[in-house]
Amino acid sequence: MNEVFSSVMFQALYYGVWGALILFFVGAFQRGFFINYFKVRTSFGRLVLVKIRTPLRDYFARGWVEEGFLVYKIKTGFREYDTIRLNIKPGSKPFYKCMSVAWVDVDDEKHAIAETNYNAVTGFDAIKHSQLLTRALQRPTIASGQEKLMMILIVVVGLIALGSLYMAYMSYANVQALNVALPELFRNLAGTVTGGRTL
Repeated sequence: MNEVFSSVMFQALYYGVWGALILFFVGAFQRGFFINYFKVRTSFGRLVLVKIRTPLRDYFARGWVEEGFLVYKIKTGFREYDTIRLNIKPGSKPFYKCMSVAWVDVDDEKHAIAETNYNAVTGFDAIKHSQLLTRALQRPTIASGQEKLMMILIVVVGLIALGSLYMAYMSYANVQALNVALPELFRNLAGTVTGGRTL
């Protein structure tokens, strides 16, 4: 029992080390996205994901809204962070939803929040759009190549089954005819001499 437990623990340690290495490399290549996204997602709306745009690369941080300011921390050294506070203009809409969390884009050069533009599209005809949607939903579907191949295979298998049934019926009819004809044939051949022998 002890050997089984030690082998299970060894396997768990082996897979745990590989899993930790994979998460480390994924976090390094994604510039901190994975860990920050996980913490923002589990904060249930208290935090926002800050995408900091620079001329060479983008990186991510966790932020929150505090008294009309966007507050987030950036790493400046080993366990050293600077707190950044950016003013959110009244009436602006800098936040947007993506991957079920709230995002905000920050321009690192201008040290400002990049606003999103949600202007409504003009000229939208709801009745025409509804009619087009109804026509699209009710249009006849065109069978794909796989569906056509399946239909052809079903027809071929059906034809083979019908041919097999016909051949079985013909074989049965021939056997029945032989059962009727053989006794009569043997009676007619009774007493016939063939090769010096009498049947």
